[in-house]
Amino acid sequence: MMVSRRATLFGASALIAFPTTCGAQEQTLKIVYAFPAGGAADAVARLIADRLQRDLRRSVIVENKSGAAGRIGARAVKDAPADGSVLLFAVSSQLTIQPHLATDTGYDPFADFAPISQVVAFDQAVAVAANAPVRSVRELAAWYRANPEQATYGSPGVGTGPHLVALEFARALGLELRHVAYRGTATALPDLFTGRIPAHFAASAELIEHHAGGKIRILATGGTERSPALPDVPTFRESGVNIDATGWYALHAPAQTPHDAIRKLEAQIIAIMRDPDLRAKIIATGFRPTGTTADALRQIHRTEFDHWARVVAASDLKGAQ
Repeated sequence: MMVSRRATLFGASALIAFPTTCGAQEQTLKIVYAFPAGGAADAVARLIADRLQRDLRRSVIVENKSGAAGRIGARAVKDAPADGSVLLFAVSSQLTIQPHLATDTGYDPFADFAPISQVVAFDQAVAVAANAPVRSVRELAAWYRANPEQATYGSPGVGTGPHLVALEFARALGLELRHVAYRGTATALPDLFTGRIPAHFAASAELIEHHAGGKIRILATGGTERSPALPDVPTFRESGVNIDATGWYALHAPAQTPHDAIRKLEAQIIAIMRDPDLRAKIIATGFRPTGTTADALRQIHRTEFDHWARVVAASDLKGAQ
């Protein structure tokens, strides 16, 4: 498993349980991240855990519980004690896409979780190996057409946001592509570096470090504007591909968690995400710090849930998982 430099910079102290700094009456706060360790989002989760421990004077850990495109981790939080001791660091696809794809996710995205705060937003992106013979989305499409036997792409897993973005990408360009599902982007990177997969779709934050290091080339990102961390990389829309390619991470608790505990965590996350130093670190990774209220997150969730329902209905993926 590849552990990036970000994990060292942003959250090495969160790789193990923190020493207890408060009385024994307070349980350890566990943040479940439903994907492997080592990526940019994992580093952000650990950075937040570190700050929460400092501010709440309470032991905080991050637990990686990966598998089934995030469904295993989400189920674990749904079934956890609803006492404020376990949170889900959810990527948007777990709550807005997976419920439309799987015949049984094992959780209801609205009934089983209490929203706390959207923490960061991000752009999806497509990248190729640094030595690939393409330098734009249009050149990639032309290469796929000229090499149909190699027309594959990678994503962090079936039903993830990047997977759905790749499907929209192929539809918009009239391409027939074959999906290679990985267990997170970190596990796909060796194949991307060597060209075993021609292209990989993922959150731009998971790719920026390797783009800057000259191992890969990001061809396009999915925001309405260029990413401040990638000012020379065009958006999909600038490249002539009109698709929705954004996502977010947010904190949720089990549904029956007491209202007072939710409000305390909401206020703490909002305060943390306003810190200028923390914001600068997060922006440098390619994420956009947000720190919304629980009510704002609830509305964002509903809007995007309805959007992806329409996308999945127009595809042949329903019930594929």
